[in-house]
Amino acid sequence: MFEEHGELLNLFEKFKELKTKEDQANSLELQEHASTVMNTLDEGIKGLDNLDAFFEYLHQVGASHRRIPGFKVEYFWKIEKPFLEAVETTLGDRYTENVENIYKITIKFIIETLIKGYDNANAPT
Repeated sequence: MFEEHGELLNLFEKFKELKTKEDQANSLELQEHASTVMNTLDEGIKGLDNLDAFFEYLHQVGASHRRIPGFKVEYFWKIEKPFLEAVETTLGDRYTENVENIYKITIKFIIETLIKGYDNANAPT
């Protein structure tokens, strides 16, 4: 994601200096952040069997992005393509057109839920 959207690195103090692909690949902090993002997506998918927990979890994650100075809600969509590429790589030959469609719908639903959490965090109570 950061390879295609280097401007997002500037949102993170500890990633601002990672200008080259090599620097990014060697950064343990960036690897940890990527792992956190993927774990969030994984937890979101696992939570689909309990929609109350699913919405609560992803709304909290979405709301937490309000604390990132300069973060824009449309940045959530930047994870869609890398997520689908990671699923395709992981599944290999099992990544059929049907599976792709399922994951496209799933990631869209997750991102929309994150956005709702982000938006609701700013709503008056």
